[in-house]
Amino acid sequence: MSASQDSPGARPPRTIRTRILLAFLLSLVASATALGHSLLQLDSIGRNVSMLDRGYLPLARVAAELETISRQMDREHDRLTRSPPTTVTGYRANADFYSGGISDAVERGQRIANRLERKGPLGSRDQAALDETRRLLQGVDEARQGYDTAFAAWANEAAQDGSSPTPGRTIADLDGRRTQLILRISQLSQIVDGRITLLSRLTARAQATATRVSGALALLAVLLSGLLTAAALVALRPFGELTAQVQRLAQGDYAGRLPIRGADEVTLLAREFNTMAEAVSERDRRLSERARTLDVLTSQLRGILDTIRAGLLVVDGNEVRIANPAAERLWPTASERFVPTSLSSLPVGRHEGLQIEDRLYDVDVVSLAGGEGRLIVGEDITRRESDRARVARSERLALVGQMLAQITHEVRNPLNAMSLNADLLSDEIEDPEQRAMLDTISDEIRRLEQLTARYLELSRGRRPDLHLASPREVLEDVLSADLSALEQQGLNVRILGERPPPMELDIDALRRAVRNILRNAAEAGASTVDVRFVQDPETVHIELMDNGPGMAPDQLRRAFDPFFTTKASGTGLGLAISRQELEDVGAGMSARSTLGKGSRFSIHLPLETTASDPV
Repeated sequence: MSASQDSPGARPPRTIRTRILLAFLLSLVASATALGHSLLQLDSIGRNVSMLDRGYLPLARVAAELETISRQMDREHDRLTRSPPTTVTGYRANADFYSGGISDAVERGQRIANRLERKGPLGSRDQAALDETRRLLQGVDEARQGYDTAFAAWANEAAQDGSSPTPGRTIADLDGRRTQLILRISQLSQIVDGRITLLSRLTARAQATATRVSGALALLAVLLSGLLTAAALVALRPFGELTAQVQRLAQGDYAGRLPIRGADEVTLLAREFNTMAEAVSERDRRLSERARTLDVLTSQLRGILDTIRAGLLVVDGNEVRIANPAAERLWPTASERFVPTSLSSLPVGRHEGLQIEDRLYDVDVVSLAGGEGRLIVGEDITRRESDRARVARSERLALVGQMLAQITHEVRNPLNAMSLNADLLSDEIEDPEQRAMLDTISDEIRRLEQLTARYLELSRGRRPDLHLASPREVLEDVLSADLSALEQQGLNVRILGERPPPMELDIDALRRAVRNILRNAAEAGASTVDVRFVQDPETVHIELMDNGPGMAPDQLRRAFDPFFTTKASGTGLGLAISRQELEDVGAGMSARSTLGKGSRFSIHLPLETTASDPV
């Protein structure tokens, strides 16, 4: 129970909070005082430095430039008075140069003074000094103008009196003007230098004062902060035990409790901590029990999921939440927590015979309770459907064989009688035309006998006969035996690719399959067949690609059906029987074709062959 519940209406004194707050405020006031004084001193120093840097130092450079010009004018005047010149041209040029330099310097000085005044309000002494500087600059400019006037008068008199170019009156006036100009420049230099010296002293004094006062205030703030920190540490000492107990609680030790003593915030906090520790201990016990139960259920569920042969996905949007091993084998992206693209758009319901790339699946999609997520259950039925189709083909071929056997048996007796009678008639007929007609009948009877004999052989079936041989050598033997017939039909066969290793083969079945494919290509009008051997870890693929007219999609689907043919004289049994013979030894045959571009028949030979009895 909390302290507020123990004593309604009463609150413990907030002594620790008050002391910490007071300590913080006192430390803040001391620091603010030190900072404020430092800022004021820095502002004063900054103004003085700005006055020096932006005002009086540039003015000092102007005054120095004016003094330099005045000294040059002194030397020029002494030379003029000591040895009167014969011409005034050089003196006039120098006088113009000195006048221009003084005018430029005065103008710069006025701009500096104006800029300094625009920077901000000045103190009374600074304003008075600046006004005096302006007045002296104006006086220098007026003295310069007076000197220019006196020099012009002297130069005119000197030009009129070539024998004595130094008239006494004008020289005296020129000397007076020069002296007045030098005096104004000297006064300007004195006031600028004096102001610089004064500002430098004030700045140094302000720096020293700021250092002493700021140091004292900083020391006071440090001492006060130290005292207040020590007081706060003493007040917060009980929190050390509380911190240690909290750490033990975080590590799972719920047995420890804090002692209850006093009536301040620490006591209230200790009481609340003890209550919280008891609640956490009870909650942890319940959570542990639930976790153990959940672990058992999870283990059981994982065992069930691992034993299910069908792929099972629990998805939310495009993210996989749960995937059993079978699902990861069926759809590898499920192991990366991504729903396969082919499944993400499936509606709820059952989807049988769903083709994804070259595989077939039965897929059920179910919405989970609440509509959050879906359950996808899928099974790869490719092998099952392939086996079912193979069995169906075998059954059809077996039925065809039975029909052929019966038909052949029924047809052979009449054919034998017809053949015997034809032979008897050939002995009695002497008319050439009649004998020719009889020979034609005999030829057709023999062709029918050969056809029935072939059907009878097909109806009896054959057992696989496996031998170790190279697929390429078998193919080369077929081409060598049938080379002349193929050339007569205009078919060129090229063997490409690597030579596969020897393997267990039904050589006769492979030969018949290759002959059927080559014969069909030649009869369809192909001129070239490229044979390529492709090997993967489990199978050797023999690909026969022709450049014939190709097949339409409906013809391609029925290419291996018994009795299906596009030739007028074909039986439609060659490819069907060849495929069945290959499948009896675990091999296979497939076809791809594009109308107008040719066909590709592939014979798939497994590296590990298992023979089965023919159906």
